[in-house]
Amino acid sequence: MANQFTTPFYDQLVAEFENTPKSKNTDGDLSKSREDAFGLFKAKGFPTTKDEDWKFTNLTPFLSDTFSLSADETDQEGIDAAIQQAIIPGLDAWILVLLNGKIQLNLSVLPAHDQFVVRSLESIINTELYQNYVTCKEAEGNRMYALNAAFFTDGYFLEVPKNVVVDKPVQIIHLYTAPENMLFQPRHLIVVNEGAKAELIETVVSLGNAKHVLMNSVSQVMVKENANLIQYLIQDNQAEDRLINYNHVTQQRNSRYDNFTFNLPGAELIRNNLEIVLNGTATETHLLGLYLVAGHQLTDNHTAIHHRFPHCESNEIYKGVLLDHGKAVFNGKVFVERPAQKTNAFQQNNNLLLSDKAQVFAKPQLEIFADDVKCSHGCTVGQFDPESLFYLRSRGISEESARKLLVEAFMFDVTQKIENEILKEHVQSLIYRKMENSLANIS
Repeated sequence: MANQFTTPFYDQLVAEFENTPKSKNTDGDLSKSREDAFGLFKAKGFPTTKDEDWKFTNLTPFLSDTFSLSADETDQEGIDAAIQQAIIPGLDAWILVLLNGKIQLNLSVLPAHDQFVVRSLESIINTELYQNYVTCKEAEGNRMYALNAAFFTDGYFLEVPKNVVVDKPVQIIHLYTAPENMLFQPRHLIVVNEGAKAELIETVVSLGNAKHVLMNSVSQVMVKENANLIQYLIQDNQAEDRLINYNHVTQQRNSRYDNFTFNLPGAELIRNNLEIVLNGTATETHLLGLYLVAGHQLTDNHTAIHHRFPHCESNEIYKGVLLDHGKAVFNGKVFVERPAQKTNAFQQNNNLLLSDKAQVFAKPQLEIFADDVKCSHGCTVGQFDPESLFYLRSRGISEESARKLLVEAFMFDVTQKIENEILKEHVQSLIYRKMENSLANIS
C-alpha cells in the first residue's frame, strides 16, 4: 500500500498551499486558521486504515489521481436541465442553487428576508458571526475537516430569524461542473435562532466529463434555544462521484434536531461524519439513516452524539440493505458525560444482506459516565427470513415481489418517520427504482 505522504495528490496539496501568496488568505484572521489547519493535515496526511475511524474505509484507491483544486470557469451547458431533474416533483419548496460552491441567485427561488437570510460564506468572513461559529478545533481529530479548513473558498450561510417558522421546505441543490478531475471543498453555516423552525433538503449533482469528482464538504449548524431543524441529505450520485461530508451540529436547550440521511447506489465512495453536541438541557435529537449499497460501492456512516447536560433524549436508527459486492460501514457513538443525568439514549443499526459477496462492518458504541440514565444500543446483520419468504410465496406472490415487500418492511422504520408526504414518496420511489434491478437478479 502506498504511503499517503508520497502520493502525488498529497504532494500536490502541499505545494499548492505553500506556494499560494499569503495575501489571498488574509480575510479576517483566516490566514492563521488556514495555516493551523493545514499544519494538522500536513503532519499526518490523509487518513489510512491504521486510523481507528477509517479502519474499514481505505481512501488510497480513491486518491491515486491528481485533482484540480479550482474551477475558474463553469460549464453552463445542461445546468437548467440538471436543476429541473433535481427538483423534487410536486414539492412546494424554496430553491437554493449553488454552482461549484457559489450561490446562484438567478437560478434560485428564495423568499423575502423575513423568512430566512441567505448569503455567501465568503461575505461574512470579516464579521463577528463568522468568528463565533466557524472554528478549526474539530480539525484536530479529523484530517479531512482540516483539509477543508485550509482550502475552502466559499459556500452558503443560511440564517432563520428568531421565532420565524419557515413556511415551506428549502431544497438546496449543489451543482458541480467538472471538465477534469476536480476537488471541491465548500463550507456551509446554518443558524436557526431562538424559537425558529426550518426544514432543509440537500442534494448534490455533478455535471461534466471528469473521470473523478471528489467533494470534501463541511457544514456547521447551530440550533438555538427552543428552535427546531429538520435536515435531509439525499445522496443519489453518479459513479465518478466521491463524497466526504462532515456535519457538526450544536443544540442549545429545549431545541430539537432531526437528521435523515439516505445513501443510494451510484457514487463509488460515500463517507458521512455526523456529530451532534447537546449543549443544553431538555434537548431532543433524532438521527435516521438508510443506506442502499450495490455494485462495488463503499458507503461509510460515522455518527457521534455528545450528551453534556441532563434531561436530554437521543434516538438513532440506521438501516442498511446491501446488494452485489457492496460494502457498508456503520460506526455510531453515544457519549453520556457525568453531568448528563436523566439521559435517554437509544441507538440501533440493522443490516440486510442480499448477496453473499456483500460486506458490512458495524460498531455501535456507548460511553456512559452518568449513573441515572436509560441507554441502549444494538446491531443485527442477516439475510431474508426464509419462513417469511415462503409465507408470501404460498399466497401466490412471486419471489421477486416477495423480496421487494420484505425489503420495504425492513426499511419501514426509517421512511415512515418522514412527515412530509411528498418527500416521503420521492425518497421511496428513488429507493425502489435503485433496488429493483438488483433484486430481480438475486437467485
